[in-house]
Amino acid sequence: MKFKAIVIFLFLGVALSSIAYILLQTKRASFIYNDYGVAIPPDYPIMGLDISHHQGEINFEEAMEMGTAKDSVQFVYIKATEGTDFLDTKFDQNAEGFAAQGMNYGFYHYYQPNCSAEKQALFYCETVKRYNFKLIPVVDIEVIGNQNKNKLVDSLTVFINRVHQILESRPMIYTYVSFYQDYLHNSSLDSELFWFASYNRSNPYMEMENAVIWQFTERGNINGIETKVDLNVAKSNYKDKILRVR
Repeated sequence: MKFKAIVIFLFLGVALSSIAYILLQTKRASFIYNDYGVAIPPDYPIMGLDISHHQGEINFEEAMEMGTAKDSVQFVYIKATEGTDFLDTKFDQNAEGFAAQGMNYGFYHYYQPNCSAEKQALFYCETVKRYNFKLIPVVDIEVIGNQNKNKLVDSLTVFINRVHQILESRPMIYTYVSFYQDYLHNSSLDSELFWFASYNRSNPYMEMENAVIWQFTERGNINGIETKVDLNVAKSNYKDKILRVR
């Protein structure tokens, strides 16, 4: 009997220790939302999505109703264009769907360095200008093409300035942390607003004053969307930075 009691005592001790450890780890991870399927980075109160045709058919109402512990999706960036002639096949459907939900939404352009910056800017602006989008434009740069760093920076500057001139809103730059380090850091673009992609648990570049959004995973779960989704967090003052004034 004594041996049995000792075994039970040891079992209970291990079980309680395991529970305490799990609770501690959950606290350290800040918010862990089972519904989203990922750990949300601490200290960022704003959640957002970016989507394209890759997400397929979306139930916009279900997606916008999703929220846990006072956090919910508060902004959406939608892919509009790529290069000089590619229109995302779900562009209009996604724009109209999120607009109907009263969502703060905006559009991004996937930049092709080997194409004319001027033509890309005109194509993007002509595509999005018919919508009353709430967030400033975004240029997504992930490849250098056959350019060198200086030529890439110059062409991106042409694109940004042209879009700014036409839409009266200066685009924010989306890029991966590694790409920023290799090609954009310590350039004339350093003063622009940035949206960084980094799938590590920390992102030191968010300490920059002009860093606004952090895409922290490409594996999020969102109600109403069957595929995995890019999830983003933003600083509490994000509206001051990227809300479009018209």
